[in-house]
Amino acid sequence: MSLSPESRRRFLSLVGWTTAAVGAGEAAWASLRFARAPVSYGPPRRFGLGPPERYAAGATVFVEEAAVYVKRDEGGLRAMSAVCTHLGCTVRRESEGFVCPCHGSRYDDDGRVLGGPAPAALAFYRLEKDRRGRLVVDLGRRVEPATKLREA
Repeated sequence: MSLSPESRRRFLSLVGWTTAAVGAGEAAWASLRFARAPVSYGPPRRFGLGPPERYAAGATVFVEEAAVYVKRDEGGLRAMSAVCTHLGCTVRRESEGFVCPCHGSRYDDDGRVLGGPAPAALAFYRLEKDRRGRLVVDLGRRVEPATKLREA
């Protein structure tokens, strides 16, 4: 059974147009997916730290999820970064302050550099209470080291 040249031409034309339509549809779909890509702009900048009562007077408590130390004294509460300013390792608490286990940077109890390769003091972040009275640290807002959340 042989096809006439006219029906063969019509068949090939249909295959060509179908292929072009499928290709155009796939290109449009890919463009839309590219334009609406699921983008993550980094880790969250605000972390809940629980109730203020969790932090005893005179204590320095490490909060791993936020990588901060919450310090409470008679003036109030403050949140200090636990990230070394040299290469970003997590500093650990020692009797006289903090030490970076990676390259030996040392910080005093207020985060000031005492020695090692660290170029700057540890950062302090804004601490506030949410509607329920729980502490929230905002890692996107640095504050002066003396800034404290005062208890009412």
